[in-house]
Amino acid sequence: MAKGAKKTCYCDKLNKALIGICLAAVIVCYLFTVSQYKTDAFTQVIEPYATVNLDDGSTEYLFDLRKLDYKYSGFMFYTSHKKVEVYNGGNMIYSFTQTGGIWSSSTGSAYHFVDINERMTNIAVIVTPIYDVVADDEILFQVGSSYNMYNDIMVKSMPRFVASMLILIISISLIVYYHFMKKKLEIGEEIIYLGYFALFIGLWTFMETDVITLIFKNKIVEVVVPYLCLMFVIPPFVLFFHCYLKFKNEWIKNIIITMSSLELIVLSFLHFTKIAEYRETLPYVHLMIFIATIYVVVGVVIKMINKNYTRRVEVCVVGLTLFAFGVIFDIVSYYKRIGDSDQLGRYLFLVFLVLLAWDLLKGTYEFIEKGRRAKQLELFALTDSMTGLLNRNAFETYANSNGELEDLVAIVADANGLKECNDTHGHDVGDEYITVVADIFSSTFGKYGDCYRTGGDEFCCIIPSGKDINIERLKKLFLAKVYTENVEGDYKFNIGVAIGFASYAPSIDSNLRSVVKRADSAMYANKRASKMASS
Repeated sequence: MAKGAKKTCYCDKLNKALIGICLAAVIVCYLFTVSQYKTDAFTQVIEPYATVNLDDGSTEYLFDLRKLDYKYSGFMFYTSHKKVEVYNGGNMIYSFTQTGGIWSSSTGSAYHFVDINERMTNIAVIVTPIYDVVADDEILFQVGSSYNMYNDIMVKSMPRFVASMLILIISISLIVYYHFMKKKLEIGEEIIYLGYFALFIGLWTFMETDVITLIFKNKIVEVVVPYLCLMFVIPPFVLFFHCYLKFKNEWIKNIIITMSSLELIVLSFLHFTKIAEYRETLPYVHLMIFIATIYVVVGVVIKMINKNYTRRVEVCVVGLTLFAFGVIFDIVSYYKRIGDSDQLGRYLFLVFLVLLAWDLLKGTYEFIEKGRRAKQLELFALTDSMTGLLNRNAFETYANSNGELEDLVAIVADANGLKECNDTHGHDVGDEYITVVADIFSSTFGKYGDCYRTGGDEFCCIIPSGKDINIERLKKLFLAKVYTENVEGDYKFNIGVAIGFASYAPSIDSNLRSVVKRADSAMYANKRASKMASS
């Protein structure tokens, strides 16, 4: 197997291994968490003995704590976009009323932990909804150990937190990969669109985990960023599938992206002017996501009807089916659950993202392999197979390129006595003679310029401008290497090389061939002088 093919095979195996690791990490984390998750024995749901609807829209929940054991040290419940005040005997013992100020009128979402003790007999919880749309949300009240209840929520949410982190890591990796490799590989824009699509999904699911709710108390993070992420996700979502599946209907794509952009502007204006904040206009965002999803699904169906069963279509059929199921399941859960309602979607999206990333990177590897093969063929066409130097074709290509001639130096060498060597010892020994001369020539001049085998026993090196060389010193070094090789080498032939060089002279030379011709004349003069000296 070729070296490049082995490298590609290795990359493909590494890619599959990374996918397996990501999926295994989620599964192991989820199974481990489920097996470890056991609600504390002293945690239980507590029902109010009375519920009062107040004139200002608030709801007051009254609890009798007299029957509770002393081990119940905490009172816990969850609210979303509600103000909370807790009283004991008319004294406020807990409040959660700070809003986002200019960013939002909402308090955000939070788990509330209120310390209780045996001296507390009755407590009142007053909950005031910020928005009408959350006024009817049910609230689950529990008592137990505050530490254990906090830990139980954290542990139970950890698999979803890890899944969201993996989505973010993959999305950032795709974005970085695109920006570093787009010029080298000329990769398509679908990778960057997938990166941003996954980034906004990842940020949204990350912000919505109970882990973040418990740790962060920043109102911008809680009540602004998640909704912006949902709106920002639509353009890269549409653009990705449009490029990935090569949809033809540009006008529909442009309409959806324009509508999404206008929605972002209008809803942001309504939010920051406090006319209708993001949570109140969330159904419009859901509608826009639904429209974008329909656009993609219809596009996939049309390709299937036309029997355009490409690998990408097959990936999308599997991935979109899983993703759509997860989205529908979680939207239904959104209005029924408390806390993190994204129970399934992020896992299925992670699988979908891995499938898409795998397919795109596989396509990139195929592109690299094609480029490698083309480069290899080009290299074969321009390289002399015997000596490893550039061949006559490469020299002609360079000579015709009209490159910079200023301060250029041409060095020409010719092996003496090759015909006699061939006649006496055979062509195999003659080939060895050529190879030895080529190695000496390349080792002396190759670090300064490109070396060519321009004929049977003729060699040329073109040293471009910008190279600080002493040509006479290099010539002496070359002849010294020839002498050393004759003394130390065990050859059937005596190595003799004539050499000549010339520097570009504007008044004489009009092109590279003129410089090489003068170097060639100097080489033949050197050959004649050598013959006269030996005779």
